[in-house]
Amino acid sequence: MIKNQDPQTTERLTRLTLLLVIHAPKHVPLEELTQALNADADTIRHDLNWVSDFLARYGLVVDPSVDQQVAVYGQENYLFRAALDLLKSLSKPHQLVTDLPISDPALETQLEQRLDALLKTIPLDTTAQQSIYDYLWTLAMRYRYGRVKRLGLAELFTPGQLALISNEKGIHPWSQKTIEVLEDSLPGKQDFPLVEAYLLTLRVWLYAN
Repeated sequence: MIKNQDPQTTERLTRLTLLLVIHAPKHVPLEELTQALNADADTIRHDLNWVSDFLARYGLVVDPSVDQQVAVYGQENYLFRAALDLLKSLSKPHQLVTDLPISDPALETQLEQRLDALLKTIPLDTTAQQSIYDYLWTLAMRYRYGRVKRLGLAELFTPGQLALISNEKGIHPWSQKTIEVLEDSLPGKQDFPLVEAYLLTLRVWLYAN
């Protein structure tokens, strides 16, 4: 994903990109980025050129026009795709990677517990487990730090499709419970829209089959 860079630069670029994506479309102060990445402002400004080129592949735009602040704009599904592709590049064969570039021990524990609960319902290989873990991490981070714009249930699914998803007896109750768990950790008592449980069920089903 990030080629021809030394490990330190690769780690910094990965963290910078993820920070901007999970905060989108909010502006992130340059000072906050320098502190989070332990790098000076000139280095961050230089790195933004790479980030801009990388995110352009997903139709996402990096906006540094506000004084000393940076934001990313684009469609929600492309924000997710960019984050998931970056996280996928960190995966290791036959090993579940839970220590991601933006550390949150409490969230990591929650996600591991929810993944363990899912494994009691359906068998999943390590690749599928990693994909689900990465998706849950991205979902939690987007709602915690960014402003998420999702289409509603009626816009994404027909009544028949909703019925099929709801009938996934092993997965859908797990998805609903997982969304409840993630909601409890959101600031300001935010709620996830109902559509997220259905999207999660669908994604788990795709990874499992």
